[in-house]
Amino acid sequence: MVALTRMDNSTSIRHRVLAGCIVGLLAMLALLLLESQFRPLAGEGLYFQRWSSETMMQTVSIEDLRNQPFRSLWYLHIQPPLYDGIRAVLAFLWSSDDSVSMLRHVDRSLYILWAFLYGMMGFVLFWWLSEITGNAVAFAASLLFLAHPACIFYATLLDTTFLSALLTLCFFYVLWRVKEKHDVAVTVLALSYLALFFTRSIYQWPWLFLLPLSLILMKYPVRKVAVFLCIAGLVVGLYTAKQLYLFDLMGNSFTGYNLCNSIGYHVNYSGYADQAERLQNPDPEKPGVLTRLRKVNGRINYNNEFFLTVNQDLLKKFKSMIFEAPLMYLIKTYGMNTLIYLYPSSQYTDHVIVDRLPQRSVYDRLFSFPVLPVLLILALLYWLKRADKSTLISAIGIFLPAAFIMFICIVFEQGENMRFKFFLEPVLFVFLFSQGYVAATQTIPNLLTRVSKAQGKNNIE
Repeated sequence: MVALTRMDNSTSIRHRVLAGCIVGLLAMLALLLLESQFRPLAGEGLYFQRWSSETMMQTVSIEDLRNQPFRSLWYLHIQPPLYDGIRAVLAFLWSSDDSVSMLRHVDRSLYILWAFLYGMMGFVLFWWLSEITGNAVAFAASLLFLAHPACIFYATLLDTTFLSALLTLCFFYVLWRVKEKHDVAVTVLALSYLALFFTRSIYQWPWLFLLPLSLILMKYPVRKVAVFLCIAGLVVGLYTAKQLYLFDLMGNSFTGYNLCNSIGYHVNYSGYADQAERLQNPDPEKPGVLTRLRKVNGRINYNNEFFLTVNQDLLKKFKSMIFEAPLMYLIKTYGMNTLIYLYPSSQYTDHVIVDRLPQRSVYDRLFSFPVLPVLLILALLYWLKRADKSTLISAIGIFLPAAFIMFICIVFEQGENMRFKFFLEPVLFVFLFSQGYVAATQTIPNLLTRVSKAQGKNNIE
């Protein structure tokens, strides 16, 4: 009997893996075909927002990644190193003296890699939802989310937004398994967090205080919480110590810029380039990533060491403004940030593909104000109706990280908040769809039973 049960479980897992791989493969091929169809309209015949990976403020020059990959990543202060690490590997594979040609090869490779990540998101969505709803429903639901214009938008934007959303989805799936009392290895939990730590600046050292609390609320064994804290704390501590030693930074050098933006003091950051140019006196002993002023396409290298001073000045400016600003001004400002956060995520910029998608208006309404907050409130109320005290405490454990992400994305930025919302949109979709599925499977049978009983009573009468 035990052997038969194991065989059934093994067959079920194989079916789920196969179905998940089909979802992922279909998604990847569909996106690549979509890109191929619209490529003639793309900027320079390649870029769907007319932005290369070199254009992004948070990236360093592809030439530095080619010439000094390890030193460039070591002396990176504008963002965590994972994305530029990927670009460094691609620069090595496509190494050429023609930097412009090399950049195009790197970016073409990034589009293919991001299409693979798009397929991976489909796989993870299917895998998670199949544990709640079943394979057929999860298959359809996964494809439904992958058709989301914002999903297509960020899978074709050469920055870390889509990678961050995928890693956030994986991270919350792991947390959900902890909440559901599955056996989750400490190493899996630590790696899922550290992948985010090395990708986005919002997942830095404060999480080491939040996550243990969340895990304890979800009744994760205390010994495992301690081991997780040791593993994650050691890695985070060493990296943070390195940043403090080299740059006197606890985070990244865009913090001052973001904080000033968040309270309506919009900084012309590119204007500092003129100052940097006047003060430019490169030390040949220093890595190019700290002394280069402009990148291959003429964009400013914000990893230039001059911007460390700019960051400190802007942090001081923010501190003076936040304490002097009237309370009503701050309330209005952060209220505006919240509204921008609730804009449709696909409206970040113009996009050759997304601007032409027929389903865009429907998805944009569903994933923005006022529909999205209403759906979330209704789903939460329905969940609370069925939850007992123990379940509620565990749910608080998984809710805290999501709330913290929302808080950071609203309080630390003004202007790009809708892009940051996409970090959580796959997770929110899983929550909304799962609650809708449970409501439908429980409500409809009960309704049919009541109708049947009413009809039977009428017949008797």
